[in-house]
Amino acid sequence: MKKIMVTSLVACSVMFGAGFKISEQSSDGTALLNSNVATSFGPDASYYNPANMVFLDDSRHYFENSFSYLHLNRIKFSDKNGQKYESKAARAFAPTFHFVSPEYYANWRFGLSLFAPAGIAMRWDHPAAKATAQKFQLKVFEVNPTAAYRITDDLAIGFGLRALYSQGRASSEAMIPMRGATSRTLKGDGINFGYNIALTYKPTENFSLAATYRSKVMMKLRGNAKIDVPVGADYDDKARVQVPMPAALILATSYKFKDTTFMFAYERTYWSAWKELDFNYDNATAAHNANPFFQAYDKPHARDWKDTNSYRVGVAHDATKKLRVMAGFMYDEAASRADKTGFELPDTKSYVYSTGFNYKFNDDLELGFAYMYQDRKAREVTRTMQFYPDGKFERANAQIVNLGVKYKF
Repeated sequence: MKKIMVTSLVACSVMFGAGFKISEQSSDGTALLNSNVATSFGPDASYYNPANMVFLDDSRHYFENSFSYLHLNRIKFSDKNGQKYESKAARAFAPTFHFVSPEYYANWRFGLSLFAPAGIAMRWDHPAAKATAQKFQLKVFEVNPTAAYRITDDLAIGFGLRALYSQGRASSEAMIPMRGATSRTLKGDGINFGYNIALTYKPTENFSLAATYRSKVMMKLRGNAKIDVPVGADYDDKARVQVPMPAALILATSYKFKDTTFMFAYERTYWSAWKELDFNYDNATAAHNANPFFQAYDKPHARDWKDTNSYRVGVAHDATKKLRVMAGFMYDEAASRADKTGFELPDTKSYVYSTGFNYKFNDDLELGFAYMYQDRKAREVTRTMQFYPDGKFERANAQIVNLGVKYKF
């Protein structure tokens, strides 16, 4: 059952790369695949690199609202016996909000970002997949207040506080030969905290270097688990689990040549913080702990994920004084091991492509649009964990459409 709680946490990663992060949090960020770290074009600097807030053109109130439609296509799996499994397609809407203040105090600017850093739902109907991932859903919301300080005209620092609210729901079901059905359901939530820091250095007006770091947040979910077993005592009581939202380091640069800005960002995500899934049932009795079916749900499962690298390239071109067109490319590594990749998280490496535009109606109002396509590569998997058959996850895809509005006064 505890596994379900984690399963719901992990679901989001299925969509957009290794782990359970969703990094695309604005129109510019989606169009440039988050390569816009050394250079910011608007208030999403509060999220991507708060140090850049002091380099925004004029000291005014900046606002941005955007909405993303996220779509994960059906994921197909073929086991070694030739059987085919297929998940349900997953869809979600994710709103974001970014704000940057004027310089209320000399050399200081303040920001605020509200967004969903993770979250999706997956469903499997095949009996082998339902045993661990029949249905699960994750919703994570983050509030990220930030501040930036201008040290010199070409050097700034930024920092912020991360507050994450996580909510998970999940269920699984298995048929035990000669015994009957066993099932588990779970729902839980939690609030946890972390921080982020940033640095931007501009050796020249058109050249920028940047570094950002987002701390690990240990997401601790507490709720209720219900386990029905064919023989022995059922469980319907408290449950808890913790799963890390991993730390991430980004090193980035940008250069503007005439009307075109070239951007590059390297991201190191520290997924190795996830060693195992360890579920705790606070009110389990001796009878529960002696029950082999209950033990199957209570047993910790090794994950031993590895740190991953992502490489992001973006180009923004000022086609006119009002229109900026953008494009991006990203390569993202897989974090999970081939023998630890399950139906709750069909983790694979991916190639990602994007495009978009930003149109300025006037000095106060802008419209942004972006589209992202993720090509998720096929992956052979071999199992060392119970209930996971050997086989291959077929090639799949995920997409994001984002529409945003920027305004200032």
